[in-house]
Amino acid sequence: MEPQAKLLQRSEDRHDQTLIDIFLRVQPKPQIETARKGKTLIQEDDFADHSMLLLEGWMAFSKMLPEGETQIIDVMLPGDFALIGAANAPVAACSVEALSDTRFINIRAAQINGPEADMAYLRELMAAEIVRTQSRTSELLLRMGRGNAANRVAYALLEFFVRLEVIGLTKGTCFGFPMTQHKLGEFTGLSNVHVCRTLRRFERDGIISHPTASEINLVDLDALSDISGIVLETFRNEILARRTP
Repeated sequence: MEPQAKLLQRSEDRHDQTLIDIFLRVQPKPQIETARKGKTLIQEDDFADHSMLLLEGWMAFSKMLPEGETQIIDVMLPGDFALIGAANAPVAACSVEALSDTRFINIRAAQINGPEADMAYLRELMAAEIVRTQSRTSELLLRMGRGNAANRVAYALLEFFVRLEVIGLTKGTCFGFPMTQHKLGEFTGLSNVHVCRTLRRFERDGIISHPTASEINLVDLDALSDISGIVLETFRNEILARRTP
């Protein structure tokens, strides 16, 4: 089954319509692009007037200082939408890199403009995705400015878990984790040494484990929540930008 078909199946099982559902209804035969792990798709300041819908894999949005130090601003996961550039602002604010093998759709304005109900709903879902991006960016910036190494790493692991859990890409508390320690350091603003020490401490304390080289298991969610300063159920609503019942 194709990756986008799997996501569609999951949404049908939830009796819920996702952005991918609606986009494939509006554009039933989109051009699907691919990128191998490590490929840079877009460089910061490149011309860009499109959006991106990720079907499979992980992507990083990053900024780089003149000396080469890099900060990952956000990570796209399967089903995520990102505004890369716009007609009136056709400059990429960040570089975009594939953290794993990926499949995605580049969306042009003409593909989503129109008075049809599906088009209008698609634009509403895209706007909601931008709000979710702002929500998780604000959480990350808070910890970058005020948190220590353990706080930042614990937050990052919980963010990925919560986002993957809602789209059915976790097995219990275990999920595929294609980020290297170096990339996790770029996301949390830490050196490789700090990331390595923090992860080893978490493993030693029984908070996380690595079933395989490409997986991570968040064994003790309560401990990670305490370290990151998160109330998990509240955080789920905040990071997914959903209203609490």
